[in-house]
Amino acid sequence: AAKWYRKAAEQGHANAQAILGAALMNGQGVAKDDVEAAKWYRKAAEQGYAGAQCNLGVMLANGQGVAKDEAEAAKWYRKAAEQGHAVAQNNLGRVLGNGWGVAKDEAEAAKWFRKAADQGYDKAQFKLGVALFNGQGVAKDEAEAVKWFRKAAEQVCLEAQDALRRLGLL
Repeated sequence: AAKWYRKAAEQGHANAQAILGAALMNGQGVAKDDVEAAKWYRKAAEQGYAGAQCNLGVMLANGQGVAKDEAEAAKWYRKAAEQGHAVAQNNLGRVLGNGWGVAKDEAEAAKWFRKAADQGYDKAQFKLGVALFNGQGVAKDEAEAVKWFRKAAEQVCLEAQDALRRLGLL
């Protein structure tokens, strides 16, 4: 299958480029090669493919197959987040909340956590709960925080389960 994805990727098909990038990053059906994975993710990302934009952001943030570049990672997360990609929205929230490669902005971080949380992404539900519990970028609201912790915990988010346990609610 990798042979056919490579052929399609070489012909410029963004979906095939992203799938080939994932196969190379994970060593599925091909030898693991982070440098080559990043190359194919970048080709798909430049065509506006949100999943590849997010994955390229992860590789840039971690220096995986490319030089570490947090500002460039944030740029790709934002491109994918603006297309509604929940993982990218969560990653952008983390970047903004911590000031990794961008100016720290807890209010904007909370906005992106909420967008991903509203799509049901458990990690973002937990992060939004933390923001609400601590009043980071949003008004402090412990009851609303617990609601988001519960939503995340129902999806087996261990961090959310731990938060509820510490609050004596689990």
